[in-house]
Amino acid sequence: MSGSAMARELTFGAAPDLRRIYASALVTGRATSGPLPDVRAVRSGIGVDVGNLVDYARLCGFTVGAALPLTYPHLLAFPLQMALMSERDFPLGLTGAVHLENAITATRPIAVGESLDLAVWAENLRPHRRGQQADLVSEASVDGEVVWRGVSTYLSKGTEHPDAAPSEPPILEPLQDAAAGPRWRIGEDAGRRYARVSGDWNPIHLHALTARPLGFPTAIAHGMYTYARVVAALAPVLPASGLTSRVWFRKPVRLPSTVHLRSAIASDHTLSRLASAKGDIEHAVVEHSW
Repeated sequence: MSGSAMARELTFGAAPDLRRIYASALVTGRATSGPLPDVRAVRSGIGVDVGNLVDYARLCGFTVGAALPLTYPHLLAFPLQMALMSERDFPLGLTGAVHLENAITATRPIAVGESLDLAVWAENLRPHRRGQQADLVSEASVDGEVVWRGVSTYLSKGTEHPDAAPSEPPILEPLQDAAAGPRWRIGEDAGRRYARVSGDWNPIHLHALTARPLGFPTAIAHGMYTYARVVAALAPVLPASGLTSRVWFRKPVRLPSTVHLRSAIASDHTLSRLASAKGDIEHAVVEHSW
């Protein structure tokens, strides 16, 4: 486990209420300028709600089976991430935070009936050309064994750093010869549907009326929803263990939209591009390796 042994712990017996966290962030709208706090958010003995799991799988396109979908533990860790970011001494503002990237490493499949312990902390505060960014690290353990790890990179816009090194996705030339993949119509209600299963009621995803005051002309799809759709589409060719999945979020998917997935598949990796139906807007790049 990373982090200081003396880190302060925020212990939760149930998932933090994201609606309350977002409402508080909208009122306070604060961010400090100091270092990342030495604090961890933890929750133990988590049993999966099978009904919620089935709803999530159906919404995102996963087949319901004996193991959790690769992206599902993020759903459990996300409220802890937001609770941590809402702390008074956290240097990135929660309101308007942009999810830039996400990386998941699965050591082994997680059975639906297994009890999970979660720990979340922040690390690697660094400049971004549009502000500051940091990684929220989430680890899921079973009986003391880390079986799943997620790293979510968030940007808080502010003082610009034009010389900051960008994080770029892999070169996409192999996709020029890739066979055409599925097209999906992402409906106007996609944000509300995903919020019902994830608990992520961020107003930028719910309706144009709640997104516009935050700088978006329409509601936008949750990044982790479109990412999950890509992972689900590729699931038949992905191994059950020893897998690393990474997504670079590029341009938001405005609701409603039609998107198109193209993938290049090799013996030890896949590379995918999710773009607008016309191909002129790149929404996400997803890479799997094993």
